[in-house]
Amino acid sequence: MTDVATRKPRPGTSLRGFSAPILLFAGIVLVPATLSLLATSWEAPDDPAYIRMAFASVAGSTIAIATVVGVLVDRVVRRATVSTIALFALIALVVVLWQLSTISSAADTLLVRMSL
Repeated sequence: MTDVATRKPRPGTSLRGFSAPILLFAGIVLVPATLSLLATSWEAPDDPAYIRMAFASVAGSTIAIATVVGVLVDRVVRRATVSTIALFALIALVVVLWQLSTISSAADTLLVRMSL
């Protein structure tokens, strides 16, 4: 009897007890927002502060991209249903495009703020 609901995932392929919505929320919203708050200059920013804020923005975007791609790969490896894989692929596509535009915007903003 190999019921899909009772079958254990292969070793190394589970999310280690975390659900996909929690991982997505943490990777897309919580961690990038925390990085942004930690790198924010609370007084008049100078060039090092601008660079720190730009790098925090890029790091947050990279973490968001890695999170959605990781969750999508996890769903494919665990052989989820086609509709679930399609949903996570759509989420990954939207987040990756959004974060790539954020990275580009951070680079442009850094150049403008540093007058280069």
